[in-house]
Amino acid sequence: MRGMLVHYLLERGFDHDEAYEVADEVRTHVRHKNQVTRKELLGVIEALLAERKSDRPVGDLVFWERRPTSIRVTTGSGSRPFSKELLSNSIEAAGLPPDQAYDVASAIEGSLIDDRRAKVTDDEIEALAIEVLADRHGKTYAERYRVWRTWRKVGKPLAVLIGGASGVGKTSLAISLANILDIPRVAATDDIRQIMRLTLAEPFMPAIHASSYEAWSTVSVPEEGGMDPLIAGFREQARVVNVGVQAIVSRCVRENTSVIIDGVHLLPEFLDLSEFEDDVYIVPLCLSLEDREAYEQRFSDREREAPARGSEQYLSHMDEILTVQEHILAVYAEQDIPVVDTNDVVDVTSAAVMVIGERLQEEEEIRRRLETNGKKKRRKGR
Repeated sequence: MRGMLVHYLLERGFDHDEAYEVADEVRTHVRHKNQVTRKELLGVIEALLAERKSDRPVGDLVFWERRPTSIRVTTGSGSRPFSKELLSNSIEAAGLPPDQAYDVASAIEGSLIDDRRAKVTDDEIEALAIEVLADRHGKTYAERYRVWRTWRKVGKPLAVLIGGASGVGKTSLAISLANILDIPRVAATDDIRQIMRLTLAEPFMPAIHASSYEAWSTVSVPEEGGMDPLIAGFREQARVVNVGVQAIVSRCVRENTSVIIDGVHLLPEFLDLSEFEDDVYIVPLCLSLEDREAYEQRFSDREREAPARGSEQYLSHMDEILTVQEHILAVYAEQDIPVVDTNDVVDVTSAAVMVIGERLQEEEEIRRRLETNGKKKRRKGR
């Protein structure tokens, strides 16, 4: 009956006109047959959709059995309702932009509903996500998703350090990454500096009582040293603030908690975290914005979103900010730390996720687990 097929297609997400047209064409194809199997009917529908260049999933055409209205996911600590939004969020960790991650999550939900799965394990969800990612976006994305899942199972905290000059988008990226990676702590070096200002009087520590591009006015630089006073002042401020950064990482290690820290002051040479390298995965990266016009527009846009952060003070010091950025980029290049130009990528968060995922993939413990899991799956497949 055409009406039953129309109703079924509507449940699969077809709009009414499309569902009616497809069902009508199907009836035309089979009207002269006394009997048609479900497999043949599926073939007809899929051929029609291919002609229409539609990639909508059709399902199994079993519309006489009740489909589950909810799905529960069993985990090691209990169970929870299946959430397409949560799954989509976790899939973004593979480096996909939000809309594509949501499409993958929707396909997984559709597959579970088609299979009449009212209950599913967390591992089965992972396997489905890897399969759909590989099929739709390639093995690289699927492997990156496996890396993130493996990191969670290892139970070792992650410290992401996002450096870059004022206004390049560090804080926005930190918040976005925290949501995607489910990291509970986000800190900024500007906040650390502010706390230090309240505890260390200006005569005692003058460098922290100015902006990063004005700290030069508080520092005496010997003429024979040859260093630009602007950079000397910035470096002195960074040296002091990184004491606080080290304290935050130390506490997160003790509490086994991941953290994201962003800030202009994150110069690697002033941040020795080698004592923590066995207890936390440390991933530094840097943001840049080298197009001056785009940089100035960024400050103007930020002021509209947050009026308290006026753009005038930044725009009037663009030369100094760009000079500080040039120094930061040189330091990061010398340390061979990845730099993401925010003007060159469509989605900064996706680019950062890829950088972090590739870094984690180099970790011996994660690599070993990935290899072990791969061998187990191959044995099961025999």
